[in-house]
Amino acid sequence: MDKRNESAVLEECVAYFKARPVYEKLFRKVRDKYGSLGHMGGTIVLAGLDREERNQLSGFFQKDYAENKSITISAGAMEKCLQDSRFSEITWEEILEAYFGEPLTVKKEERQKQSEKRKDFFGKLLSGYPEGEGKDWLESVLRERKEGYLLIMQLYRESPEKLSDVLGYVMKADTCLPEKSERKKPEFLAVFASKVTGNPHYFDDGRVGGKLLSAYLKERFGKSRPKEVSRAEYQYSVYYEAGILKDGVSNDVLAYGIHGYRADGTVHMGLEGFLENQEPVKLTLQTIGNLERIEGQAGMVYVVENPTVFSVLVSEFPKGTFLCGNGQLRLAVLALMDKFPEETVFWYAGDFDPEGLLIAQRLKERYQERLQLWNYCVPWYEKHLSEVRLDAGRVKKLERVRISELQEMKEAIGRERKAAYQEAMIEKLCLSLKRHSVGHE
Repeated sequence: MDKRNESAVLEECVAYFKARPVYEKLFRKVRDKYGSLGHMGGTIVLAGLDREERNQLSGFFQKDYAENKSITISAGAMEKCLQDSRFSEITWEEILEAYFGEPLTVKKEERQKQSEKRKDFFGKLLSGYPEGEGKDWLESVLRERKEGYLLIMQLYRESPEKLSDVLGYVMKADTCLPEKSERKKPEFLAVFASKVTGNPHYFDDGRVGGKLLSAYLKERFGKSRPKEVSRAEYQYSVYYEAGILKDGVSNDVLAYGIHGYRADGTVHMGLEGFLENQEPVKLTLQTIGNLERIEGQAGMVYVVENPTVFSVLVSEFPKGTFLCGNGQLRLAVLALMDKFPEETVFWYAGDFDPEGLLIAQRLKERYQERLQLWNYCVPWYEKHLSEVRLDAGRVKKLERVRISELQEMKEAIGRERKAAYQEAMIEKLCLSLKRHSVGHE
C-alpha cells in the first residue's frame, strides 16, 4: 500500500476504535499480553462490561455478545476480523502503537530470546536461496523494513513453516518471470501462479502470496506511484513490466490506422482487416502483449483523451493514425505507444483542466521529445472555456504540474478556475490536422 494511503487508513482505524471506549480496555490487555509473549497471541478475557460496551465489541467482531457475562477474545479471532474489515492492509501492531501513541514493548529477556530466534530463522532461510534479485530483495526488506516487512513478521509469528513456503514460492517466481524468457511473451497471472506453485490463485490479490509477490515486483519494476495514478492501474503497470497480465481484457485502448507485427515478423491480420475497413479497434493488454511492433499508416500519431473527439477525427481523417485512452491514461495506452518505432512522433491533445494537464505531463515525461503537446496554449484555453467551475480540491492538483511547457496553462487555469473540454475544440483540431496535411475525405 502507498505510504500516504496507509497513513490515512491507520488514522481512520484508530478513530474508529477510540470512538468506542470498550476497546481501550481490550487493547490494554492485548498490549500486556504482547509484552509477555513478544508477539500477538493468547486470549483476552473481559468481564463486567455494560450492555453498550458489549454492543461495541459485537460491531467489529461480528458476534452477539449482548448476553455474555464475560467475553473471551483470541488473537486469532482478532486477526481474522481485522482481515475481513476495511482495515485489512494494516496490522494489529501498527494499530496498537498508533492507538497508544508509543511503541509496543516486551520484556527484555523475551525480546532478546525472540530476536536471536528470528535472526537464526531468517539466516538459515536466506542461506538456502540462490544469489539473485529475489534474495537481494528479501535481505533489503529485512534490513530496511521495506514494504512487506510487517506481513513477513506477522507470518513468522503465526507460522514460520508457512512463511518459509510462501517466500520459497516468491523466490521461485523471480526465476520464472516471463520477462526473463527469450520470447518475453506476457503470461496471465493465473497461468504464472499455476506454473510456479501449482495453484492458479496463489498470487491473487488479498492472498499472502499475492501481497509478497506484489511487494517484490514493485521494488524491482515499479517507480513511486504518482497521485493521479490509481492503485489498481499502478499494479497493472508493475506486473506488466514483469511480463505478467493481471487481467488481459479490462485494460484497453482505442486505436485506428495501425499495422501490427508479431515476434516472428508476421502481420496481425485482424488489425489489417480493421484498417482495410477503416474502422477503429479496441485493443486489450492481451493483444498488445502478443505484438512485437506497431506502425501507423501515417507518419505522425495523434493521441486524444476523449472518445467523441477520437471518433470525429477517425471519420474526418481516414488516412491518419489515432489513439484514445477513453478518458483515462490506462496502461494499455502506454503499452501500445511503447510498441511504435523510436522515430515515431506523438501529438497529444487532452482536456484543459488539472487532471488533463497531469495526463499530458505524464506522457511528456515518458516520451520526451517524441511527444508534442498539441495546441496547449492559453488563447485556445480562453476561447473554449466551459461553465464548469473547479473546486479548491481540483485547483490544488495544479501544484503537481511541474514541466515548463505547461506552466502558462497551469497559471491560466488557476486564475480562471474553469475547465475547457476537448469536445468544444473539435473544429479547431480538425483545422490543425489539415495544416499537418493529414489525409481526409
